[in-house]
Amino acid sequence: MVSRLLWVGLLAGLVAGLLAAAVQSVGVWPLIAQAETFEIAEAAAEEAWSPEGIERAAWSVVFNLLAGIGFGLLANGALLILRTLRATPLDWRLGASVGAFGFLTFSLAPSFGLAPSLPGMAEGDILARQVWWLATAAATLSGAVLAVLGRRAQDWMLGVVLIAAPHLIGAPGEGFGLLGLLAHSGTVGEGGMPVGLAQRFALASLGAAAAFWLVLGVASTWLQRRFLSLG
Repeated sequence: MVSRLLWVGLLAGLVAGLLAAAVQSVGVWPLIAQAETFEIAEAAAEEAWSPEGIERAAWSVVFNLLAGIGFGLLANGALLILRTLRATPLDWRLGASVGAFGFLTFSLAPSFGLAPSLPGMAEGDILARQVWWLATAAATLSGAVLAVLGRRAQDWMLGVVLIAAPHLIGAPGEGFGLLGLLAHSGTVGEGGMPVGLAQRFALASLGAAAAFWLVLGVASTWLQRRFLSLG
């Protein structure tokens, strides 16, 4: 059972990762290529990979597949827990719900503090941003679980506090949150990048993430029904 669940998570993650890479190749990678023309540091520009090159594309696919595998294992574990705790039917609706939950937790919630950003935008310390992103995802996940599965008012209140805490503390650096970026006008970054380009990139990145999570959730339920004999 455990080994088959791992294989289901692996396969679902690979499918979703490939889809994410395909969506990004159309809607995200071309925006990165445009943004790199606004970078003013000549040395950085000379060392940057070409977004249209085989090496850049190959690494992007690899990163998407690795992320898909990791999140695929997480999503399938969540499906199994939900069915155990709530006796929820294993159908596409449950998969879509888990996918939506994953998107809200790992993509949308952190974006309100740190929107997906293009090369050349002022961002601050990368390590601090990554730590904040991980902390926000963990707090959102924990808070949502408490709010949804908790049976006491205290659980719901603690869940809300956990979800809100990272945003009340604030994200590090000089980057934009999603709402701030969408409301901004003019240019961003030292190279004078048009804000519209950054806005399109943020929305395209979130759109690709939404497609990834939806496919991951639905594919996971289908694969569990087929290979784990679950109804």
